[in-house]
Amino acid sequence: MVALVYITVIILYINIYAITPISLLLIRDIGIDHFKAGLLMAVYTIVFCVSNIFSGMLSDRFGPEKIMMMGLLITFLSSLLFTYTSNFNTMLALRALIGIGAAAMSSPCIIYLLSWLPPENKSLGSSGYFASVTLGEAIVFLITPVSLNIYSWRLLLRFYAVLVLIALTFLFIFSKNATKKIVTNDPLDNHKAQQNNILNPAITLLSIILFITLFQIGGTLTWFAPWLEEKCMFHPLEVGLASMTFALVGVPSSIFGGYVFGKYMRSNIKRAISLSMVGMLISASTMAFVWLENTKYFLLILALAILARWGSFMSFGPLISIAPKLTEASSREGFTIGFITSIAMSGGFLGSLLGGMIIEWTGQYHLIWIVFSLSLIFSAFVLHPLFNKKILRIYSEEVL
Repeated sequence: MVALVYITVIILYINIYAITPISLLLIRDIGIDHFKAGLLMAVYTIVFCVSNIFSGMLSDRFGPEKIMMMGLLITFLSSLLFTYTSNFNTMLALRALIGIGAAAMSSPCIIYLLSWLPPENKSLGSSGYFASVTLGEAIVFLITPVSLNIYSWRLLLRFYAVLVLIALTFLFIFSKNATKKIVTNDPLDNHKAQQNNILNPAITLLSIILFITLFQIGGTLTWFAPWLEEKCMFHPLEVGLASMTFALVGVPSSIFGGYVFGKYMRSNIKRAISLSMVGMLISASTMAFVWLENTKYFLLILALAILARWGSFMSFGPLISIAPKLTEASSREGFTIGFITSIAMSGGFLGSLLGGMIIEWTGQYHLIWIVFSLSLIFSAFVLHPLFNKKILRIYSEEVL
């Protein structure tokens, strides 16, 4: 069941992020500008962030399986209809519906995975979810540019939509015949969560840090490929390879981050925070893209993309692994995880939207690399020391 859920998440995000590598085609074929192209991705994230909280609440009430399947159905129908229209407002509305569907496969999905996994693997399981998201993004950057040489973008998106329907069918069949394995005998669970879990400072500050991390990751995922094509003038295969690599490196790094936390840091959040701080500084290496614009140093750009994405495991992987430990003893688990992921994912929306605004108004891609890098440096030097000194004192006895 865990493997099936991971495969479903991969297929879901292939479908969701297929719009990124075809953004320039949409600009040319539909007649929209860069800002509207960015808005098509941004509106999905806006709705996703808001809906995530409600999907967590519904998961607490009705169980995660039903919410997950409803989300997949909404995503399939909206994605399929998207390929039959050229009206921007209709496209925008359908992308918003996809955001609702994706939210139903976020918090409920994490809760569903945690219910199947033993205590020592829960952090690895939640990191595996985000690794599956990243793998879906990576695959779509690889196969879409190549497939567009054979198929139209509309036909390709229809194929991705059908894959979602197939995943929904398998999840429906096998989840009904499976016996859930719920493990609750974790010594670290023997504490009392605060009555109003989402208002405690640890959750709030953790959400802010994750927001800034995804601000850089989301913005880079959206605008890295157009930058490589428009400013660096690389071949489409090189653009696809570099974009895929940036996303794909997040898979082993996220899994490794979850493994390290589960194995060595479950009882020492301070170590996880320190590792995260180093990762943010490494990820800020995307600042070098400012000097590499209009160059042909493809291998150097590729190496920096790998370095930046690998560094993000140190910030995102361990931090997201802390979230289940702060919430799993709460009766409002879905609501709290929904709150954390909503705040975090809104960072990806803002990075995508702000990048489109900067490029449309100034025509300068290098400005977005400066903004993304400075935000990570700010978070590393301001938010993390604050977390260590104040929040760790509050939670060290209650959680650990």
